[in-house]
Amino acid sequence: MMKINILHKPPDDIFKNRRKFILIFIALLAVACCGVLLGVYAIIAETIYYNQLEKWALVLFVSPTPFITYFGEKLQAYKKLTPPQRMELADWGLQYQEVNVYSDLVAESGRRPIRAEYEACQAWVEAARRPSK
Repeated sequence: MMKINILHKPPDDIFKNRRKFILIFIALLAVACCGVLLGVYAIIAETIYYNQLEKWALVLFVSPTPFITYFGEKLQAYKKLTPPQRMELADWGLQYQEVNVYSDLVAESGRRPIRAEYEACQAWVEAARRPSK
């Protein structure tokens, strides 16, 4: 998860790793697709190497799966907010000055908040609502 502190200025380089994550995700997905294609070829071609092709197809399909999941989760942080999330963020901005200031700084930078920033604001609001001991 991205480290975002809403009490500080939004990071200028928030999208610096996004392209790298997308490329890695696509490469891993391509390897998995090659496994599927190899499996289809093994079934259709009916060669004497069916067992070896089947094993390689399974390896190519299954081995990148945990990495696809990992980088897919990393990419989730860059998603646009849904309308209900934007409304909730706006409501938090009305209730909490810190969230409002952070949202204004994001808007000044010429972009909309992303999911990681929404989750950081959500965590901050939950912490602010907890009664202190």
